Amino acid sequence: MSAETTLPEHPAAAAQASSPQPLGPDSYMWRDFGSWRYLLMLPQAFVLQVAHPVIDAGVGEHSVYRTDPWGRAQRSTKMLWPVVYSRPDEAIRKGKVLRELHREIRGVDKNGKRYFALDPEAYGWVHGTGYDAGIRLHELFGTPPTPEQRKVMFQEWRQMGLLLGVREQDLPATEAEYRVYFENMITQRLEMGDVVKDLLSDSYYFDQPPPPIRWLPDVVWRLSLQVTGRILRMNTYGSLPPLFREHFNIPWTDKDERRFRRWCRICRVVHRLTPKRMRYIPLARQAMRDARHHPEAYTWSRA
Repeated sequence: MSAETTLPEHPAAAAQASSPQPLGPDSYMWRDFGSWRYLLMLPQAFVLQVAHPVIDAGVGEHSVYRTDPWGRAQRSTKMLWPVVYSRPDEAIRKGKVLRELHREIRGVDKNGKRYFALDPEAYGWVHGTGYDAGIRLHELFGTPPTPEQRKVMFQEWRQMGLLLGVREQDLPATEAEYRVYFENMITQRLEMGDVVKDLLSDSYYFDQPPPPIRWLPDVVWRLSLQVTGRILRMNTYGSLPPLFREHFNIPWTDKDERRFRRWCRICRVVHRLTPKRMRYIPLARQAMRDARHHPEAYTWSRA
């Protein structure tokens, strides 16, 4: 991505096929997904995902998001990010592996109803939050994409869904259909479950276990949480879709909005001043180096 944070123009997207197709180094997904800036959108995406009752049940029973948030984040990065940042055949294989890992996540929720992580609606919704997050990443922390860029980004989002094993019938065919789907999910299917309440509580931001940095004294971490906790809380609340905040009566004042907009401006400035090679997580940087040195390895054909 350019130092000006604008998205480069992209050639027209190829027709979307129903079989998995790997994303390549020239995709917007490569430019966005592994950036440190994308991490700013992950907390709100997690809130949206666990607001689905099936995911709330699975995360509440199986996840260690409270007791080991750093380990959970690390494991998520190791599972999902390589589906994007791998050579084509390996990307397809990793997508299948990730789906299979969800097959074991099942149980009975607090109401006695059985749940299954690969429930088509729930599994599709986890991926469904990604397109909205990608667009608003640029609207909040960069430059809004043009209509043509949005069209390509949408097709890449569908392509990524097929890589992850989302059924094609569970992927909206157009951005207009996606918007209807996204809004209907918020207003008709999502719930303010126990995990969402926890993620939006003050204690979640001000009572986090320290990161695995041995030289960091616990007292320093506790003091730093007084600042970072407020920033993380503001970022999560502010980056949530306005419709979600309104529907679930999540408090957000005009003053909160002004503070959040200042935070967005700071992030945009920091991004512009950061050397391009340092804008990405190590896994993405390594894949980008590999693609530069071995471009032939990223040429893929269904044949």
